[in-house]
Amino acid sequence: MNENSLAMELLHEMKRESRRRFIIIIVLISLLVLTNVSWLIAWNLPNYETESYDLQGDNQSNVIFSSGQGEVKVNGKN
Repeated sequence: MNENSLAMELLHEMKRESRRRFIIIIVLISLLVLTNVSWLIAWNLPNYETESYDLQGDNQSNVIFSSGQGEVKVNGKN
């Protein structure tokens, strides 16, 4: 009878440990997902930085600047 109670006690303890480890694993996986989502959101935020250029032509010639987005400026005008 003593062997039975020891085996039952060990099974109950293993059950508690496995529950605890399962909860820890679920928490860690959820934290991993949350950090990845937060990085994706931060990475895809719009960037509102603007660049300005001082364009100067030689001998009073026209200066043509293309922004690479289909926008061409001649002497600072579209």
